[in-house]
Amino acid sequence: MDLPVRPALLLIASLAAPAAAQRLDYRPVSDDRLAEPARLDYQAVDAPDAPADPTDPPARRKWLQWGLLDRFEYAAQRGRDGYAWDFSALIGGDRHRLWLGTSGEGPALGGPDYVELNALYAYHVGGGWDLNAGIRYDVQPRPRRGYAVLAAQYDAEYKGGEALWFGAFGYVSHKGELSARLAGYYNQPLAGNFVLQPSAELDYYGEDVPELGLGRGLGYAEAGLRLRYEIKEAFAPYVGLSWSRDLGRTARLTREEGEDPETKSVVMGVRSAF
Repeated sequence: MDLPVRPALLLIASLAAPAAAQRLDYRPVSDDRLAEPARLDYQAVDAPDAPADPTDPPARRKWLQWGLLDRFEYAAQRGRDGYAWDFSALIGGDRHRLWLGTSGEGPALGGPDYVELNALYAYHVGGGWDLNAGIRYDVQPRPRRGYAVLAAQYDAEYKGGEALWFGAFGYVSHKGELSARLAGYYNQPLAGNFVLQPSAELDYYGEDVPELGLGRGLGYAEAGLRLRYEIKEAFAPYVGLSWSRDLGRTARLTREEGEDPETKSVVMGVRSAF
């Protein structure tokens, strides 16, 4: 009976030997590492731009920088009431532009006795400054005059509109007559939507032009103070005071025509910026 048992024991020993030869390496792990949550690193990646819709219309270039009806008013004054306007617009790109302007005034019940038109090339040099060259044409008074113009304008902005505007203009008429103008205004925001605007203008004439009632030297000064309420930038009603006076030799020519060289007015009107 010993012979049959021996082969069986040898078979069991041969099967158990490989399992006994296997070694499992167990290393202790601290409780802190078991409690620590897994860390996932995220890196921001920009999403790709959405493809353009071929049905969308092409972007249009902005050609109108701004338009400004600074004054459109009725003036109550001693002797005769009147009206006045002052409109300008800037057309073109960021550097090369066209400045268009018109201003005028007249009696309340009649046609305008002064109308001025301007078309100036404007080169933007930066910092709010534009250099201008172009033409001015006076439709009224008669005889009419055309002028070559060199100018510089400064425009500082607030809330999309002008905070401070200043212009220096030099003129040469088609008859060789020289003149110059300094003008400016300042917009001071007050409480709410109220804005106070002081303004001033000073004109100089290089020689006597009797047919236009102009005398050599400082010939005209104007100052105003207007308080407006900006319902919208495009609609801002205002009230104010305006003063103007002919000076020097121009004042003398005005008196010779039997007119008062000084005018004081209470004004009311609307300002529109777009």
